[in-house]
Amino acid sequence: MKKFILTTIDIYQKIIAVVLFNLGLKGDCRFSPTCSEYAKISIKEKGVIKGTQLAITRLLKCQPFYNSKQYV
Repeated sequence: MKKFILTTIDIYQKIIAVVLFNLGLKGDCRFSPTCSEYAKISIKEKGVIKGTQLAITRLLKCQPFYNSKQYV
């Protein structure tokens, strides 16, 4: 399962993200590392369940209406 998820993220990074960027549908990422890279790292280090939870939490913050000062 872990390998499948990591391979899916790799496909997204190498193909889908590039196509979206070239179509002008993707802008600069506000996070470093990017959300997809963070997901890969989290899943490798924390396992599938906890890593996926962390990645989803990060993705929910990756949108223009997220107020990061709300949680300070």
